[in-house]
Amino acid sequence: MYEQEKRVIEAALFMSPKPVSLKAIGRVVGIDSNSVLLKVVEEAMSEFNSRNTSLEILRVGEKYTMRVRSELADKVSHLAVSPEMGKAVLRTLALIALKQPVKQSEVVKVIGNKAYDYVKELVNRGVVKAEKAGNTKLLSTTRKFEEYFGKSPEELQALAFGK
Repeated sequence: MYEQEKRVIEAALFMSPKPVSLKAIGRVVGIDSNSVLLKVVEEAMSEFNSRNTSLEILRVGEKYTMRVRSELADKVSHLAVSPEMGKAVLRTLALIALKQPVKQSEVVKVIGNKAYDYVKELVNRGVVKAEKAGNTKLLSTTRKFEEYFGKSPEELQALAFGK
């Protein structure tokens, strides 16, 4: 049941560059009932993931996304068309994600004075929030970070530090 809708859900998640809300999926497949839609999306996710392909469908917060399985991502990520963020910005983001909450002054000590520009870019992209803390700022990642990367900061810290 709902086989065509499940195929459309897979196609929508494949085509979307960012996670898709349940409401947006409902508009695409034409299902108005949230309870029915949730059941169909969860079934589609379960069936797709059971195929054990190189891709997976994940629920990230209140949205859904399709991505390369994490165990394969490192092997193929260099083939992506073009990264949205430069290496230095990503390095800064990684430092913030792993050490959060972290003072901006600590990030500058590790990265250098260009870190101010990198942090500003990350804040503008909405993946990092900066809260005033005395003479510096306290940096941490946002929900948008989790949606973009498909991993919570805790998951990343566990991977990095074996927690």
